Amino acid sequence: MRSKSIRSIRRAELSRAAFEAVVQFGLRRTTLDKVGAIAGVSKGVVLHHFKEKSALLEAVFRRSNTLLSESVVELYRYAETPYERLWAIIVANFFETIFNRRVCQAWVSLISEVPHNEGCQRVQIANNERIRSNLMHELKHFLPEGEAEKVARHLGVHIDGIWVRAGLLPAPVETDVAVSEMEFVISKMLPFDEISAAKHKNARQKIEKIANIALGSKAFKDKVMQ
Repeated sequence: MRSKSIRSIRRAELSRAAFEAVVQFGLRRTTLDKVGAIAGVSKGVVLHHFKEKSALLEAVFRRSNTLLSESVVELYRYAETPYERLWAIIVANFFETIFNRRVCQAWVSLISEVPHNEGCQRVQIANNERIRSNLMHELKHFLPEGEAEKVARHLGVHIDGIWVRAGLLPAPVETDVAVSEMEFVISKMLPFDEISAAKHKNARQKIEKIANIALGSKAFKDKVMQ
């Protein structure tokens, strides 16, 4: 049991190092030697835990999606209404702790691996389903089920699209800009009369304030790096 625990810790450390390597060098220039150098171990140690580079990339891909999931869970703790839970999903996906130019560029590199790596495909399918399910759970409070399903799918596509664009553009896409773009899409797809608009505005403001404290805290940043 003890050795298994140590192995899990080492794999997590190497996954973090591999993710940092992709952030620094891009996917094509990430090598097992560079991962080992960042982790402070030899290439042999990396190979001991990940028999091939594709397995390591799958772990990195899994980690990048886990960071997004943990951000949503953290904000859910403070969301009390469907409006606030919807905005918790949106804000979590674009908060600066994980939504920044370096990470977005790394994510674009990782996404390019999906068509060629069955493990990465499984992770991405699961991630897409998680986002769809989270959105669907809240959207059903605003729309009939069939329509909510379509809107959930479209919002997921917009989230991915903003991430891809942020990873490709030479200038960074700020969190507030990304969230405002999602607000525009929401205003076109959901009921957005005067009362609803005010509730969305209040929910966004509350969740953004909480995110600055919860996701911007040293404790959460340290958790992200674990």
